[in-house]
Amino acid sequence: MIKGFRGTSLVDYPGKIAAVVFFGGCNFRCPFCYNVDLVLPERLKTLPDLETDEIIAELKKRENFISGVTVTGGEPTLHPRRLKLLLERIRKETPLAIKLDTNASQPQVVKALLEEELIDYVAIDFKTSPERYHELGGDFSKVEETLEIIKGRVPFEIRITAVPYFISSKELDELTKYLNSANQVALQRFLSEEEHLNPHLDLGVYGPEELRQLKNYLEEKINVPVVLRNV
Repeated sequence: MIKGFRGTSLVDYPGKIAAVVFFGGCNFRCPFCYNVDLVLPERLKTLPDLETDEIIAELKKRENFISGVTVTGGEPTLHPRRLKLLLERIRKETPLAIKLDTNASQPQVVKALLEEELIDYVAIDFKTSPERYHELGGDFSKVEETLEIIKGRVPFEIRITAVPYFISSKELDELTKYLNSANQVALQRFLSEEEHLNPHLDLGVYGPEELRQLKNYLEEKINVPVVLRNV
């Protein structure tokens, strides 16, 4: 279920030049998601599967230029066996640091990967306030469980895509008690110009100054660095 590969990225692994591996499929339906091809089954099935051997070969070609690999999606933890195999081979056959992007809905998968020391860095996406997760098909209790598993094991960040419909000062207030456990919080601009999952819902858009105001608002409430992305 590996559906994509990008050889070089300057933005997907903090502090590193990294390759990116994309797993297909997702158990959430976030209206603002712009990885539409990786989420919708009817579009996902049109993408060819990439073999693990292909990915490893591409990574080895780049070992002298990149220092990390980010595994993202979709939601990679929905494919635990394929994900574990890939990470094991990256760990065994390359010197690259491994970052996992996840919606944190599969805590036991993350736990198993951490116990086998197959992850060096984790990015967890916070979508909205806990009581609104049902709007996306999610369960925030699973996110809490994943947070508890990760704490103290590896560095991790929490990413929040600033979609006005789902993220305002109210939702941020309700998330703040979870944010201080992270190494940093990344507040990301919603890429409204990209195709997204529900183009019929008016999600709104924050301008650069509004994003900076949200950043300042968060910084007054938490004790970890807040960074802006895609501004």
